[in-house]
Amino acid sequence: MSIAVANILFFATALAYLAASVLYLASLAGSKAAGSSARFAPLLLGAGATMHAAHIYVASEVAHICPVEGIHSAMSVASFFACVVYLALRSRWRIDVVGAFVTPLALTSLLASRFVGGGDIAPGPGFKSALLPLHVAINMLGVALFSLACGAAITYLVQEKQVKSKRLEGVFQRLPPLDSLDRAEHKLLLWSFPLLTIGIVTGSFWTKNIEVAGGVALLHAAFGYGAWLICAAVLLLRAGAGWRGRRAAYGTIAGFGFTVLLLLLYLLRTPAGEAAVALRQ
Repeated sequence: MSIAVANILFFATALAYLAASVLYLASLAGSKAAGSSARFAPLLLGAGATMHAAHIYVASEVAHICPVEGIHSAMSVASFFACVVYLALRSRWRIDVVGAFVTPLALTSLLASRFVGGGDIAPGPGFKSALLPLHVAINMLGVALFSLACGAAITYLVQEKQVKSKRLEGVFQRLPPLDSLDRAEHKLLLWSFPLLTIGIVTGSFWTKNIEVAGGVALLHAAFGYGAWLICAAVLLLRAGAGWRGRRAAYGTIAGFGFTVLLLLLYLLRTPAGEAAVALRQ
């Protein structure tokens, strides 16, 4: 294994995701040529996901680390999870158009894992535990499912707006029915919630580090619990108060927004700051 192979796989994955994103978004533009070529988008996404899996393996072997040891590599794994779950569900749940959200998000996450922030560093002694990879992996799978739920929610709002304005022409005739999007969003939330809950429970093993790390770690915790609480509220209100459609979609988007802010805080933290925290543990 070599760094060169890992780099080739990284950029090949990025190109495949970029090409798939262009096809998905062009399909939404409504031209006939784009619509006919859109059938290649899932194939490109599948090829990209395959190369992505190979990149994760090779990069982990080169660096001699677990692929979910740091937030940057975990972000890469999360985008891979999102692509795989989407490809498995797109035809069965009639959410093919959600690829126009998932694929650019996967590309952005992949690039951010490489170029945003100071890069992964080894966790401090207080964080080293056999549970840490499990904690991060479960969280990232939960985030991947949450991102798909957000994609279904955004598509639902777009489709609902077109239905109300009676402008179902061109591309909007190819969007899935509102009921399909609503059910897909709900099921994805139901799947992501227990994973996010397990992530929070396992993260409680390191709550003592929040006191040591100071304000930034408190923000991490606040956004993490905020996303979890919004997800729980949406599910409870759907079950108890009959929330459906638009209100559930807005709640899902808000919860995922908290998750994105949390990940940005982790990505943009400086190695120097992390090193200082590690020395004080």
